[in-house]
Amino acid sequence: MKVSVVAVGDANVDLVAPTKSFPSRGEEVLVEKVEMCPGGSAANLSVAVARLGVSAGFIGRVGNDFFEQFLIKQLEKENVDISQLQVDDKVGTALLFVIVTENGERTMYTFRGANVLLSLEQVDMDYVRNADILHVSGYTLISDPQRKTALQILDAAKKACVFISFDVGVLAPIKATSHVHSVLPSIDLLFLNELEAVSLMGIKRPESAAESILSLGPEFVALKLGERGCLVLTKHKRFHSPAFQVDVVDTTGAGDAFDAGFLLGIREGWSLEKTARFANAVGALSVTRVGAWSALPTRREVEEFIRKTEAII
Repeated sequence: MKVSVVAVGDANVDLVAPTKSFPSRGEEVLVEKVEMCPGGSAANLSVAVARLGVSAGFIGRVGNDFFEQFLIKQLEKENVDISQLQVDDKVGTALLFVIVTENGERTMYTFRGANVLLSLEQVDMDYVRNADILHVSGYTLISDPQRKTALQILDAAKKACVFISFDVGVLAPIKATSHVHSVLPSIDLLFLNELEAVSLMGIKRPESAAESILSLGPEFVALKLGERGCLVLTKHKRFHSPAFQVDVVDTTGAGDAFDAGFLLGIREGWSLEKTARFANAVGALSVTRVGAWSALPTRREVEEFIRKTEAII
């Protein structure tokens, strides 16, 4: 089966609890509710792409448990192809315990579970070679065997001239710095936020760090600035695209939603300016509800949101 966008990386279940404050050491804070939500950076991306009307597939690994059944049901509901989803009989599905404060920011405690055991032998490389875009999550580079598998997938895509995007993520620049640097020459489009840029390059100014990354291989760098939008850089162009103003409920998965919007623009052949504005809109709409998938918009919803915003301005 051919799908347009193939995402490689983590799938997990998020246990999300809104709270007004964090407890001091040894104390306890009551929460009013806990929601179980599907998540994982690469899984988020595949769902966001599918919601935008593009065929998407996911390569990852889950445990043979209740949470696996929950994820499979949700991915199938979102029309994400899971023919490359692996199931581990010994290690459980990944879980994230997510604490969301009143401003929508989240703090996460992560059990990566079966994700890290992604098996190279169970990956159909023709599935990768036939894609239009391969998107790789930085979490795949943190440890083997997932790292070995991801590097082989990336190499196969590169040799097949598949467009490759890579989202650095929070932990990879810290725990797998050299491995991230090693893949940069193979990347067409690099996504990262300000903290990740500083961590990866050891340069205090995020913009300068992003500029320095261009010399290491990527054709495009999209620096995510949160409530300030994004900065897009190429060897010949640099511009800032402002964010859309929305009421923030939960920022979980917002970066992945942005990535999906940007990849749609690349696939459609839009200008970088139009692409960045669309990606900002997808990211903005994604934070208006609790959970990484609940507020992911369709393409029509994004286009209508942009039209209404421009009419107000």
